[in-house]
Amino acid sequence: MKHILVTTDFSEGSESAFAYAKEQLQLMGKEKAKITLLKIIDVLGQANITFEYGLAISDKKGLLEKLQRQASEKMKELAKKHFPGLSIETVVVKPKKAVYQEIIGFAKENNVDLIVISTHGRTGVQHLLMGSVAERIVRLSPCPVLVIPRS
Repeated sequence: MKHILVTTDFSEGSESAFAYAKEQLQLMGKEKAKITLLKIIDVLGQANITFEYGLAISDKKGLLEKLQRQASEKMKELAKKHFPGLSIETVVVKPKKAVYQEIIGFAKENNVDLIVISTHGRTGVQHLLMGSVAERIVRLSPCPVLVIPRS
């Protein structure tokens, strides 16, 4: 194994995966492996709408650019905080597909050997309605997936 992909949605719970990724990196050897920290911008439920002449106009492009800038800054902070002294690649992706599809696609395109992801732990109706990104990644991943329950 040479490449570990760690996903984040910037929630506190998603940071629980970082410690496990560092452990895997140490097992593989810091000099021989790399970690990529990945954030897929999820714009569902977020809108930047202005009203002109009584019409709602969505500024999706402006919203995505703003979210990408903010996410890039946050990713650098997370890399410094959770992976001090390590060379961590941080990647922010503007979505063209569903979040799980973007993660799977990134893993395939970048020869990822292990995906480390935390789960929200939704159950019942909430799981039925929201689905599970982690579950879909486990089913469709081209490589092993380490799923970390949120603490």
